[in-house]
Amino acid sequence: MARKHRTQQVLELIPTLLPEGRVLDAGTGQGHVAHGLVAMGYEVEAFDIDPSACQHPDLPVAQGDILGGLPYDDGRFDLVVANEVIEHMENPFRATREFHRVLRPGGLLLLTTPNYGNIEKRLHYLAAGTLPRPLEHEATEPAPGRAHGHIAPLSLNRLHYLLETNGFDVEQVATANPKRKIWLLAPLVGAIWLYVHLFWSRRRREAYHIGEQMRVILGGRSLVVVARTRAPRSPAAPH
Repeated sequence: MARKHRTQQVLELIPTLLPEGRVLDAGTGQGHVAHGLVAMGYEVEAFDIDPSACQHPDLPVAQGDILGGLPYDDGRFDLVVANEVIEHMENPFRATREFHRVLRPGGLLLLTTPNYGNIEKRLHYLAAGTLPRPLEHEATEPAPGRAHGHIAPLSLNRLHYLLETNGFDVEQVATANPKRKIWLLAPLVGAIWLYVHLFWSRRRREAYHIGEQMRVILGGRSLVVVARTRAPRSPAAPH
């Protein structure tokens, strides 16, 4: 159910970002996003390390490893979708550079990944000293042609760094897969808000993207981040 909700939210978001165009579903998995986009009239390429996972026989899926290089020309796509992919990567920075390479100037990356910043996961870390899922049940190497587990958990702050150092500007941050009972923890969120606004400088709050953190801390299981490829800087005029 959680995966279905996230897929539906992604499919509803994409037309507001890009009415038409070429889309790469990088790490398509079961293929639901790519299949939905084809039905909506987009020109779609689906790519995955394990095409056998796709549940849509009519959807062609190119096989390969993102870290080995995507088999597409520079600037080919208007939008890259990386739906619950980046946390499986041994090198998220290399993967992000590949996404940037295949996007046209001004192209968009729609990335979803587990929301390790919500209050429930913060409490888990406080109690256990570890994040809820990464590395607990994923210690073995995957079979050839299969993805790793959640070996690269990314906080919102690190996502900003990952994207901004690889040529993207973050435009939107939201969450998907809401958890109804999480609102019971709202008093703790209020205490966190009070602490950072009483004891942290404005500069420090901005450095840690505290405004966005407060918006997602009671959010769902997944972060939904939209980033745009940054326009190249014009060369400086000679003096």
